[in-house]
Amino acid sequence: MHDLLERKDARLCVSTCHQNSIKTTFLNFLKIQRRCAQHLYIQKFPTFALMETLLSLAINAALEAGKIIMEVYATPFDVYVKSDDSPVTQADLRASNLIKEMLKTSNLPFVSEEDLPDDRSQFSKYWLVDPLDGTQEFVNRNGEFTVNIALIDNARPVLGVIYAPVSDTLWYAINNKGVRKVAMVHDNRTFGQLDYLTFGFMDCEIWKNAHKPNAERPFMVLVSRSHRTQEVDDYIDKYLRPEHPDLLIDSCGSSLKFARLAEGSADVYVCYSKTKEWDTAAADAILSAAGGKVLRISDGRPLAYSKEDYPNPPFVAYAAGL
Repeated sequence: MHDLLERKDARLCVSTCHQNSIKTTFLNFLKIQRRCAQHLYIQKFPTFALMETLLSLAINAALEAGKIIMEVYATPFDVYVKSDDSPVTQADLRASNLIKEMLKTSNLPFVSEEDLPDDRSQFSKYWLVDPLDGTQEFVNRNGEFTVNIALIDNARPVLGVIYAPVSDTLWYAINNKGVRKVAMVHDNRTFGQLDYLTFGFMDCEIWKNAHKPNAERPFMVLVSRSHRTQEVDDYIDKYLRPEHPDLLIDSCGSSLKFARLAEGSADVYVCYSKTKEWDTAAADAILSAAGGKVLRISDGRPLAYSKEDYPNPPFVAYAAGL
């Protein structure tokens, strides 16, 4: 009897240990499953939380750069001419340095119109910045200049911020692998009171007015205020006016043209002037997230980024639905 009880206790002990082992194995399996699910989510939506963090970083950098630009704007300032005959001021340089410092915490490479690396071919993800887009408009003091900050990932702009200091208006977007978020904030003084990650174009009066059912307005074509060329007028006459004989043409500086397309207050922007990747990257991200597109005139394909050199070919930008 004693031997029988010992054998029974032994079987019970083995059974209990076996159950504990199964339970431990099952719990470990669940942990592994959860980790795999998290990994797959991250692969599908490359850490949207991280993109939100980078967006916040870029927004704050743009706003602070705008303050420096307005400080210079309020004073007499010198204008210098770069090797490519484009103007540059202390506002360009100071804003570039500040943005670089503020984006440093991201540990991502920094490429700016005023701070170009010797080689960016090894950069798969990096910041592409125009600290003062529309320097000619800045010099002319017409207020149509912006701060442009873009994040390039695998040769595409996946995040964009445009800030217009004079009107105190901010446009921004995340547009990465199917995850889209676009927004405009007018009057930065109330910006801190907004949850900008849930605030979108559809919350803005200008968007609501532009997208009212049966909303009527003339077909609007935008051109550069300072760099309009004969090719632009020829393109409009040949490709746009036949379908829209009553179209209107409006001129505008810097990335504000793209912003108007994203808002829906204009339809097409035709560009034959000399632009660089930093002129268009942030705006491209925002317009694309809003449903628009930026296409090369030569072959109808999207603008390319991370090329061997920075110049863009002639292009046409379209609002959503065109």
